[in-house]
Amino acid sequence: MTFEIKAIELSCGKLNYHVGGSGTPVLYLHAAGGVMLTEPLKALTKSHMVYAPICPGFDGSEGNERLKTVQDWAAMVAEFAEKVIGPRFDVIGSSFGSWTALWLAANNPKIVDHLILQVPAGFRFGGKGGLPADPEARFKALYAHPQKITSAPKSPEVMTNNGNTYERLANNVQVDEALSARLPSIEAVTLILLGTEDKVVPAEAGAHLKRMIPTSQRAFIFDAAHSIEVDQPERTLRLWTAFLKRGPGYVLNQGPEAA
Repeated sequence: MTFEIKAIELSCGKLNYHVGGSGTPVLYLHAAGGVMLTEPLKALTKSHMVYAPICPGFDGSEGNERLKTVQDWAAMVAEFAEKVIGPRFDVIGSSFGSWTALWLAANNPKIVDHLILQVPAGFRFGGKGGLPADPEARFKALYAHPQKITSAPKSPEVMTNNGNTYERLANNVQVDEALSARLPSIEAVTLILLGTEDKVVPAEAGAHLKRMIPTSQRAFIFDAAHSIEVDQPERTLRLWTAFLKRGPGYVLNQGPEAA
């Protein structure tokens, strides 16, 4: 199944988005590197209708100065979901996308059914984690197995604009205290998904979210760094599909295929 790119005019501006598949709707929120159409994401379209909006300013899209925070971006996503997806859907976020997904679920608890938070940004306690400034060190922090990358590379200009847009929305926030106070309001059944080799998101982030979100569980994907979808695509897809189908019972009967 292939994705197509569409666009919609919302109250705060134009939004481009990838869409593909059929079935139960899933909203996918991208990381600071922009949308990567990874193997798990493409495979998910066999059983789900996948929507992947592109935050304005990412992946060559026009920026939107009205978006000043991650919470602003989450509000734009909520309007997009209302107009395009429907009243209730599942959400998968990756890093910056998980930060966005948390604001979405906290501010709109009735619309998110299952919530998967991959390597969630926004909770770097004690300044731990983060990406190195050196490009080579940054690449190593993102990927334990870069040979598994299958998506087309993005130009240096696009990657620079992606990074600048993320930094503008993140506002140098290490720990989103305002969001932390709202976490108990999340009603979605939640899976916090981490990589055993990830040094970008500190372990404390996953532990904090597990404590604060009422119906939540943690899982670790072995031999995966920050980009778990690339490093371990089969394990990632198995967890996604099992959790979206079974909720808290996803860990049962996994046998030798356990992550």
